[in-house]
Amino acid sequence: MKISKKKSAPRYAREGITSYLLVSPRTSGATYLTTSVVEIEPGGEQKIHHHTPEQIYYILEGSGRMTVEDETARVGPGDCIFIPSTTPHGLKNDGNVLLKYFSAAAPSFDREQLEKLWPLRSETERERRI
Repeated sequence: MKISKKKSAPRYAREGITSYLLVSPRTSGATYLTTSVVEIEPGGEQKIHHHTPEQIYYILEGSGRMTVEDETARVGPGDCIFIPSTTPHGLKNDGNVLLKYFSAAAPSFDREQLEKLWPLRSETERERRI
């Protein structure tokens, strides 16, 4: 059994957003799936982007404005947003508390994309180096 933990997950951090790579070909040997937990600080934003895997965002905490293609809507805890393959999408935390969501993408990003998108060591590895 492979149990992934946020603290030991590769991550990226930029522009008020931190993403933790949980299950993927890079972290667990998954073949078809990439999952992550993402935290967006108040005022932070995941810029509009697109990619081949289709994806869902499941909002865990906080709220914000989700854009998928040419539609924008307010989202909050319990909302699950489906993003079709290659569709432009992004999320802005326009509130005053942390926005946290779980993401699943399939098919998985390939190993090269995973290394590029989540380049930073885990929080556990960073702590050991200090």
